[in-house]
Amino acid sequence: MSGNVREDGLITAAGKGQSCLPTKDKNQQFKKLKGIPANQVCFDCPATRPTWASVTYGVFLCLDCSAQHRNMGVHLTFVRSVDLDEWTQRQIDAMRLGGNENARSFLRKNGLTDLHGKIEKKYTSKAARLYKEELNKLVDQEAVKRGEMAPAAASANGTTNLMENLQISEHAEEDALARAKIAEARAAHAQPAQAKATLASQLPGASKLVMSATSATPTLRKPAASNPKMFLKKKSSSGVGASKLRINKLTTPSSSTISNGSGGPAVTAKDFDDFDAQESKDKEEAAAAALAAQEAKEAAAAAKRAEEAKAAAEALAAQPKAPPKSSMEQGVEKLKAMNSDFFANM
Repeated sequence: MSGNVREDGLITAAGKGQSCLPTKDKNQQFKKLKGIPANQVCFDCPATRPTWASVTYGVFLCLDCSAQHRNMGVHLTFVRSVDLDEWTQRQIDAMRLGGNENARSFLRKNGLTDLHGKIEKKYTSKAARLYKEELNKLVDQEAVKRGEMAPAAASANGTTNLMENLQISEHAEEDALARAKIAEARAAHAQPAQAKATLASQLPGASKLVMSATSATPTLRKPAASNPKMFLKKKSSSGVGASKLRINKLTTPSSSTISNGSGGPAVTAKDFDDFDAQESKDKEEAAAAALAAQEAKEAAAAAKRAEEAKAAAEALAAQPKAPPKSSMEQGVEKLKAMNSDFFANM
């Protein structure tokens, strides 16, 4: 009873050189597979108690999802009814070695996380193709054990299930990544790091203070001006908008000095204090002058408004007043207005 046609003439689902299992044996094996919790829910949707299956991927499906699998074609997925159709041992091996849980874990670990999205997109993905290839290898190994295939024809790799194949590939990837990191670390530490020193004169802002070596004890000084006897000082502004600078000669006391590095008179700390005090005084004078100018401006505007109001009042008082109208004149004007409105509406 091997092949697609049995001795009694009935056509079976078995391929060439294979035979379908008796219904009793098939039901016994499927009873165990249906008892697995993951196989009690459709692989593509939340429907419970699926009665159909995709032999290609070894997953259990509901009736609606099995119809979508048929529309995709047998080159992608081959669908069978668990209760109504006949099954070969090879097909049942695909369901036993696969199953919903193994398929779900394999697809997720290979980058396919949206398992309830579009069915056609899921089964045409790279992860689905890899899973189908791994499942076929395991089914071929079982066929070799039963004597249905020659060992040379089966691409056996010495593993027993899909999860072991996945774990082996993951371990290989982790080992390769670890070796690459070790090689990178060794290359980074092959030569000791050389300390890099930077001169203080090369740092940002080094031109603000310079080391003077004219005396026995080096001192910090400000950069020398083009004329060491002159010092730029902000001009005190008596009015708004004054921004020119004035030049004052500096005194040369004998203590608490800072060398200018060119042999000229030194600048004392008191000179800097006087400069700061004068600058503060100039700012205060400028602010006071601005405030006085603003007050004068506002006073002039107020005086101008008072004059305009006075002129308007005088002009109003100079206009002749019309004598009051009598009651008769007021009544005539009302009648004229009423007549004009009446004829306007006609």
